[in-house]
Amino acid sequence: MPWALFNRPSIQLGTLKSYLATRTNWLTVDTTHPYLEVASILGTELYHWISQNPWVSESLYAPHIFPEMKKSAEALATDYASKSGAEINTLFNFNQIHEKLEVQLRNWISSYDWSQYKIVGFSVCFNQLLASLAAARLIKKKFPHVSIVFGGSSCVAAAGKSILETFDFVDFVIQGEGEKDLLELCEYISGRCDNFPQNILSAKPSQHDSNLNEPAVSSQLPSLEALTVPDYDDYFSDQKKWFPENPFIPVLPVEFSRGCWWNKCAFCNLNLQWCGYRNKKASQMIEEVTTLSAKYGCLDFTFTDNMIPPQESLHFFRRTSELHVDFSFFAEIRSIGEKKSIADIFSLYRSGGLSTIQVGIESLSNTLLKKMHKGVSVIENIATMRAAHEHSLKLEGNLIIQFPGSTQSEVDETLENLDYVFPYSPLTNAAFFLGHDSPVYISPEKFGIKAILNHANNIKLFPKEVLEKLNLIVRDYRGDRTYQKKIWQPVLAKIKKWHEYHEKRKISAQHKPLLCYRDGGDFLLVRQELIDTTILNHRFKGASRQIYLFCTQIRTDTELFDKFPTISQHKILVFLSELEKKRLVFSDKNRYLALAIHSTF
Repeated sequence: MPWALFNRPSIQLGTLKSYLATRTNWLTVDTTHPYLEVASILGTELYHWISQNPWVSESLYAPHIFPEMKKSAEALATDYASKSGAEINTLFNFNQIHEKLEVQLRNWISSYDWSQYKIVGFSVCFNQLLASLAAARLIKKKFPHVSIVFGGSSCVAAAGKSILETFDFVDFVIQGEGEKDLLELCEYISGRCDNFPQNILSAKPSQHDSNLNEPAVSSQLPSLEALTVPDYDDYFSDQKKWFPENPFIPVLPVEFSRGCWWNKCAFCNLNLQWCGYRNKKASQMIEEVTTLSAKYGCLDFTFTDNMIPPQESLHFFRRTSELHVDFSFFAEIRSIGEKKSIADIFSLYRSGGLSTIQVGIESLSNTLLKKMHKGVSVIENIATMRAAHEHSLKLEGNLIIQFPGSTQSEVDETLENLDYVFPYSPLTNAAFFLGHDSPVYISPEKFGIKAILNHANNIKLFPKEVLEKLNLIVRDYRGDRTYQKKIWQPVLAKIKKWHEYHEKRKISAQHKPLLCYRDGGDFLLVRQELIDTTILNHRFKGASRQIYLFCTQIRTDTELFDKFPTISQHKILVFLSELEKKRLVFSDKNRYLALAIHSTF
C-alpha cells in the first residue's frame, strides 16, 4: 500500500512470492502495488514528498477509517506541509488528496475478483498502517471468507497483537520473518496441514494456540541461502499500466543480510523482527544482482540491510568491480574510521559501484555517543565522513538532537565539532523519537524518562478508545523534552547554515572541495574555504608535509613519535595543536586526524 517509494518494487512482496513459488506447485501468488497508481494520480513530486513524511502519510488515510478524526488529521498534515516551502504548500491540499485516495481505493478494490483468493496479505512497514487498515476493512466487508493477514515491521512485538485485538477484520498477524510462517499458513488454510502454525497470531486464540509477543527463532530461515531471487514481475506490469507515457527506470531493492551485527544502539528498534544476524555469501549476492539486472534492464540497486556485512561486502564489491558494468548501489554501513585500511575499503566500495552510503553518525559528542551505545567515537565518525568525501561517496547521515538526558556540555561539544566537519556533506538533524522496545524504552529511568505515552500525533489520528488498545511502534514520553528543545536550538541553526552554504555552492557550480590539499612532492598546498567565503592557503614543507600526510588516517601520538623519532615530541604536538586551531586537524585525546582531502583541483 502507499506510501512505499514509488520508484522501487517491494522487496517484501518480491521475496515472499519467489519463496512460495519455488516451494509449492499448488499455490498461486499475485502481488499488487496500488502505491504506483496513487503516485500516477497525485504526481510523483507530491507523492514522493508525502512518502518522506510519515505523519502526513498516515494522516491522509486516517479519515477513511475514523471519519471523526478528519479535522485533527487535516490540521496535522497541513502543518507539516506549511513548513516545507512554498512549492509543496501549493501542491498540498488535504481534502483534494483525501478524496482522490478514497476514489482510488474503492476503484482498486472493485478492479479485483477477491473471491478467487483465500488469503490477502498486507506488508505493513512504516507509514503504511492506516492505508493497509483502510484497504483490509473494505475487502473483508465485501468478501468475508477471505483471511486477512498482516505482517511487516509495523506488526512486530506488542504492536502486532494489539492490531489483531483492535481491528476485527484482521484475522492473522505474522510477526518477524514471513517466509516459513506464510507458507505454513497457506498449507493450513488450504487443508494441506492440520496443525495451525505456532508462530502466527490469530484473531481466534480459542481455536489456535498463538499467544506470542515476539518472533520465535524457529520461525526464521536458518540461512539466507534458502532465499531465491525476488520476483518483481507484477511491479513492472503495474508500472507499465500506470506510467505508460512517462516510464522511469526503477531502483531495485536487494538484501545482503537481516538483522544488525552491532544491535546495541540505545535509540534503535529496527531489529525487533529478527533474531540474530544472518547474511548471504558474496557469490549469492552477485548472482542475484546480475540476474535482476539482466531480467529487468536496471543498473541501480539499494541494499535494504540495516548494515551490510563487513567482510562479505568487500568480496562482493571486489567482484562487481571486475564485471565492468555500470552498477550503482546504495548501502547502510557502520562508521569505520578507526580502521587503518579505510582508504582501501572506500576505494574498493567506489570501484565496485557503491555510490551512496548511509552511515549511523548520530552524534559529534563522545559522551553522547556513549549514552547512545554507538561503540564509536567522534574522531572515527569524522574519519568516515572525510574518507567518503575523498572517494566521492555520497554520505547520508543523521545527527540525533534532543536525545533524553543530553547535557549542555554535550551540545557545546557538538557545536564546536560541527566546525571541523563543515567541509564535508552536511548531516541531517533528526529529533529523537521513542521507539517501542528500544533500549531507551526498556530502561527509561536510565535516560531520565518519567513516563511513556502515546505519541501526540497518534492522538490526532486515532480515537481515544482505539488508541488505548494499540501498542504502536512510535511512542512519546514525559521527561526533559522542553529542556532538550531549548538547548539544541543553536545546533539546529548551525546545521541549517551548513546546508545553505553547501546548497549555494552547488547552485553556483563550485566543485572545488572546501578543504583539500595538493601534493608537490616535498611540499603540500592546502586550500581552505571558510563559511564567510574567505579562502585561506597553507603551505607545508618537509617534515610538516610528512606529518600532515601521515595523519590522513587516525594516528596516535605514540605512532607519530615512532614515525618521526628525530623530531621532538613537544614540537610535533605544538604543530598539530596549531593546525587544530585552524580547523585543519581534529584531535581526540591522543589521536589526530588531518581533515583536508586529496584533490587535483
